[in-house]
Amino acid sequence: MNVGKKLLFIWVIAMFFITFTCALTYLVAQQSLRLSANALPAKLVKDVAINLQKGRSAQDSIPSQQVDASKSDVGFVMIYDQNKHLVATSGMFGTKKPSYPRGVLDYVAKNGEDRVTWQTPDGLRFATVAMKSNDYYVVGARSLHETENTIDQTTHIVFYAWLACLICSAVAMLVIHVFIKALLKKKYVENL
Repeated sequence: MNVGKKLLFIWVIAMFFITFTCALTYLVAQQSLRLSANALPAKLVKDVAINLQKGRSAQDSIPSQQVDASKSDVGFVMIYDQNKHLVATSGMFGTKKPSYPRGVLDYVAKNGEDRVTWQTPDGLRFATVAMKSNDYYVVGARSLHETENTIDQTTHIVFYAWLACLICSAVAMLVIHVFIKALLKKKYVENL
């Protein structure tokens, strides 16, 4: 195998490990950001569940601040009764009440809790945590707008880091190849 082929082989192996490392870095960062978006909804749900367990009404258990969820990144809470009808909410979509997927509440009825990304018909996305408390289903939600912006920025950073590694390593291999070729040529001339 000549020098050029050996260097190409080494470069391909190096790029495999660089690509794997960049992909793993992206995956860990993306999942950490997305999973951390559940923290506020989980806190809201637990606080409301405590209020319900103390005997407060659904309306008295939710945060008093009304949120326009179509514009705000502030978290909000929805409470559904046993029949999965909305009985209280601290979040609205303009003048419309939220309509959380019934299938998630069915899952919560069987399993006690669920954490999902909820996308509304108009494309808004929310990190949600739903759990059963007494005779109610409590859902905490928070917009994923900022989280997804941060994930997009992370994607660009990791991609440009990978691209820089690709270009710099290719240039380095080319320089090494030229240097080795020059050394071999010099050695060949000296041997004449």
